[in-house]
Amino acid sequence: MTAWIAAGSAVAGALAGGALTGWFTLAAARKQAQGAVDAAARQADAAWAAGQRQADAAWEAGRRQADAAWEAGRLQADAQLDVARQTLTAQHLAAQREVRRTAYAAFLVATDTAHQRRREWQQALGRPQAADCRDRYRSALHSVTEALTLVRLEGPDPVVSAAEALERALDASAPVNQHQPAHTAFLDAARRALAAA
Repeated sequence: MTAWIAAGSAVAGALAGGALTGWFTLAAARKQAQGAVDAAARQADAAWAAGQRQADAAWEAGRRQADAAWEAGRLQADAQLDVARQTLTAQHLAAQREVRRTAYAAFLVATDTAHQRRREWQQALGRPQAADCRDRYRSALHSVTEALTLVRLEGPDPVVSAAEALERALDASAPVNQHQPAHTAFLDAARRALAAA
């Protein structure tokens, strides 16, 4: 019976020792598993943080690229508007210059005709055709007045003043030698105005 007791004790001791060893083994396995879980969590957190930084960097790069594209588009649009403004200004000035040139030329033709009619009338004084020459001179003066109206509309003021002086030089009571300086002054003022426009 002692042998049975000894054997039972041995089995009980083996079972108790095995349980203790099993418990330590289980505790070690749990600790190792927890360490693996913690390491995996840290690795996942690091991967998440790296992904977030990469996404933030990509977002910022995209925003900067969009801003740069917007600015480039704005600059290009401004440049095109500037070219369009310059073109319209040049076209406007060319049209204005042409209208002025036409008005000035019509005025010169009218004043030249009136000057010629005035000389014809003065040469015909005392002859039968004098009345007819006087009528043609007055008609030519009327054309000068009409042409002067266009010059007044188109300007500028220095040309208008010179045109009015030339018109006065064509008056029947104006000295004959007054016409040529007034004509030259008008031409000079007209050329300056056309060159400036």
